Amino acid sequence: MSLKKSILVLLTACFTLGTAAVMAAAPEINAQSACVIDANTGKELYAKDADHRMYPGGTTMIMTSLLGVESGKLDQPLTIAPASQQLPGDVSKLGLYAGDKVTLRHALTGMMTVGGCDAAIDVAVTVAPTEADFVQQMNAKAAALGATGTHFTNPTGLPDAKHYSTARDLAKIAAYAMQSSDFRGLVNHTSYDMPYMDSGTKHCETTNGFLTSGFSGANGVKTGVTNEGGPCLVASATRDGHTLVVSILNSQSRSADAQSLLTYGFSQLTDTTAPQATANTTSQPAAAPSKTAAAADTDRDAEEAYVLRNAPAGQTLSSIAAQQRQVQALSAANAQGAES
Repeated sequence: MSLKKSILVLLTACFTLGTAAVMAAAPEINAQSACVIDANTGKELYAKDADHRMYPGGTTMIMTSLLGVESGKLDQPLTIAPASQQLPGDVSKLGLYAGDKVTLRHALTGMMTVGGCDAAIDVAVTVAPTEADFVQQMNAKAAALGATGTHFTNPTGLPDAKHYSTARDLAKIAAYAMQSSDFRGLVNHTSYDMPYMDSGTKHCETTNGFLTSGFSGANGVKTGVTNEGGPCLVASATRDGHTLVVSILNSQSRSADAQSLLTYGFSQLTDTTAPQATANTTSQPAAAPSKTAAAADTDRDAEEAYVLRNAPAGQTLSSIAAQQRQVQALSAANAQGAES
């Protein structure tokens, strides 16, 4: 082994003893409450006031849709409930009316694309004998998933003092739901032409700005907003077969918050689970080497990247790079001395 490589190995060993790899800093976000969960493993990657009980708004429909998927009735006709025709004019509606013929699957897809309190009530009475029975199922499912800070009083998310959830619980529920291919098929549309069973379609455009943001891997799930709880969003993205879910409660920049936190979450996966040799293959030293220098020492970038990724807490990348340059200079001087 060359003197240069021997010194680098020793330096790396000293840096890594009792230290952790440099990790990406958690981003600043606007949300009052947030949580990121790895849907593949259930591991929590980020939390901000994640157990604070808040109004979930339209993100309630994640549970409504989950129960619809698990009912086994996806391809059966939707029941249009009288109560869904009596909602106030200022609430979100899909626009389903008595006499409309649409399957549960297509109604759920329209509801999760554009929203729709009318559709949520119709889903409830299609899946269960009554809306009250459906709400009991919602709460039972939440309890089964460990969503202990959640209580539902309706399938819509319309405000009620006893209707609440938390960022952590919503992330748990969505992470579970995203395991289902049927559920994923409901929540990933930027636009959707909902077909009726007899003829015709209803065009739906997503209200989820995250899905139209261009974020790599974006594939779900649902927005919500109430005067009481503010704007909220549960979003998901899948990269290389790995799905992360983020819940954002009361944020005036919910899509931007979701993108920042998912980017952070994916960086955590890279830092903690990926082989070290591929963890940061595009990183470069702070000062880019000249073409001549790069050609003269083709393995230096890889060695520097390895040491920098294992920097101990309290040391900056710049200071470590400077130390390494000193080691390399010493190694070169020793080599020249040996030759002379």
